[in-house]
Amino acid sequence: MERSASPDVFTPLDAARSAFLRASAPALTPFFADRERRVLWLGVASVLVAFMLTGLAPLWLLALGPVVLGVPHLLADVRYLVVKPGLHREVSLMLGLGVPLVAVTAGAPPVFGVLSVFVAVASGPRSWRQLLAFAGATVLALVAWAFSDDFRLAFVHGHNLVAIGLWFALRPRPSSHGWIPALALGGSALILVGGLDPVVTAMGGWDAPGTGSDFGEFVATHTSGLDPTLAARVVLSFCFLQSVHYAMWLRLIPDDARERRAPRTFRASWRALVQDFGLPALAVVAGLAVGLAAWGAVELSAARNGYLHLATFHGYLELAIAARWFVKGRPA
Repeated sequence: MERSASPDVFTPLDAARSAFLRASAPALTPFFADRERRVLWLGVASVLVAFMLTGLAPLWLLALGPVVLGVPHLLADVRYLVVKPGLHREVSLMLGLGVPLVAVTAGAPPVFGVLSVFVAVASGPRSWRQLLAFAGATVLALVAWAFSDDFRLAFVHGHNLVAIGLWFALRPRPSSHGWIPALALGGSALILVGGLDPVVTAMGGWDAPGTGSDFGEFVATHTSGLDPTLAARVVLSFCFLQSVHYAMWLRLIPDDARERRAPRTFRASWRALVQDFGLPALAVVAGLAVGLAAWGAVELSAARNGYLHLATFHGYLELAIAARWFVKGRPA
């Protein structure tokens, strides 16, 4: 049974991994054995690389990032927010969350997405935290109802920060881990005051031939009514934080949520994934990822927009689970 769930491709991959670890020891041994240190340096490196790439090739990140990393990051979203804590076994909670999330993904106004927050808060114990969360959700719903388009844009930007908060709240941390959100917020602030403008201009990062997109398209999509200079910086900040967001879901949160302190082998990672989702569900996800990539190879801009419509639910899911953690406490 285990062999059928572990394709032979993992044998050479794990052999190469073992050879690399032997060759790099003892330099990498402390990072391999000590999760706290490994997560710190992986997080810092992820933020710095995201900042560097935002300066060198922001349009490429905006165009390619969702098509290449989008579906795996959605899988991680569902895995660590729903499956790992066992929420998928709570049928009433899943129905309560699922209906508004499906509705908003199908094109319903953003206030429907906010309704999922009420469901998540209601599932927690009665306390001052629940009352405070209900009050916050009510304010959020009223804003989403009254200013639907502006709220949608603001939420697209703001949900990138939610992943950082979820990661930081996932478990008790050493104070040194505070450098990761500090660098992310500091990098965003630096971009907003124009710190990357000269670099992007010098590198020609405003253009990405062959993507079928231009920077003006992203500015029009991700900003509304702002001064052109500020609008361009807001898009650069979104590009940077989106890259950090992907790093959180694809590297840092998996590392922190794993019971084993040392990294798994490729084979063990595959088996854990099969155990969480099952082969049929993974086949569907793989087909979706491959199909999106193939679509992107033909028409990148359209594929990216298609992914963004598909992914509408995940920001509200993150917000709902964050509210649940606030009311009920993070999962064990």
